[in-house]
Amino acid sequence: MFDRVGDDALSALQTVQDRFREVNGEHPMSEADDAYAREHFTPATPEQLADIAAGRLPLPGYLLSDGTPMVADVSESIESAGGVEHLHDWFLAFWPDDPETAESEWAAFLSGQYVCLAKLNPISIRRKNRMVEQAQSAVDALRADPRDEIAQGALAEAVDGGLAVTGLDEILAPMTGYDRLRFGGPTSRDLWVDAVRAEFHDPQPPALPIRTERLTLRRTTLDDAPAMARAWADPDFARFLLQPPQNTAEVTFATLGRSKPPEGPHRFLALVIEHEGEAVGDVILFFQGAGHTSAEIGWTVHPTAAGKGLATEAARAMLALAFEHYGVRRVVANLDAANDRSAALAERLGMRREVHRLADFWSKGRWTDSYEYALLRSEWEAQQR
Repeated sequence: MFDRVGDDALSALQTVQDRFREVNGEHPMSEADDAYAREHFTPATPEQLADIAAGRLPLPGYLLSDGTPMVADVSESIESAGGVEHLHDWFLAFWPDDPETAESEWAAFLSGQYVCLAKLNPISIRRKNRMVEQAQSAVDALRADPRDEIAQGALAEAVDGGLAVTGLDEILAPMTGYDRLRFGGPTSRDLWVDAVRAEFHDPQPPALPIRTERLTLRRTTLDDAPAMARAWADPDFARFLLQPPQNTAEVTFATLGRSKPPEGPHRFLALVIEHEGEAVGDVILFFQGAGHTSAEIGWTVHPTAAGKGLATEAARAMLALAFEHYGVRRVVANLDAANDRSAALAERLGMRREVHRLADFWSKGRWTDSYEYALLRSEWEAQQR
């Protein structure tokens, strides 16, 4: 790219390459590193190199294995500032009450050390620093008390964001193996997204089976297919479920799929309710919300086992798992407003009806009302005293 330009451009190129290596050290760029840099950055133009050499623009994010400087897109910032020559003063205005921090951040900006950002601008820098500080404080609190609900919320917001709030998952770029070499350890995303999720936002399954006074809660097996088929053949059983009645072949096929070991992240727990050696229903927890700090519970009981309190006993055991094993702070149950039995069951569990939605859910050829019941961990704990 620069083999036919003038001496000034070649001199600027050499200056930028030398400064980059002074800041980042000498580390090899792999093919994967090169591919990443080409995807997320663009080759520096001679004009950009001149501005970088003069200290008006940041150093490249990467030097490809052939020495090509790859730069982040800062055109929006330049336009907002009114030109490269005004970028410094425009940048400092984002820290109006702290000129020392402003100059420190400008130096870091120019050094290319904010290569971790998906968008390189002062707003992203401020958001990143604020969210890392929030995440660090929340992590410290959760390591002292894993049930700290304020820390759970703060960490979920810091990592995943929220309503009108941008989290670190969006702020931070993926980065590369080369970055781990030049920074001498994990990348910002490694530390503040991946590691945090692995430690705090990755639910782990409980030891199974779960046994209650009358029940065993366990994984599905193919042996459950006949009992399930008998239940699904009853239109009353399927009335408030999402699917219509199913025949034996359909139920057996679905049972085969459910009996296989779950793959991927643990995002729900589905268990068969066994009573006196036979499957009589099922219960399920779906983890939801930022940080998976809440869950939705659902249940079914076969017609032959209805009216014996078995669904209540199973659901109560699942609530205990949700609050005590998984540490969620809130569990909800969503159900058809015409499903009086499930509404009564939710109330027996101590759940509150929080929402009555009118004609909000399309199910089996009609718009139906729905209820949402909820229970907080603090309410659950009060019930256990």
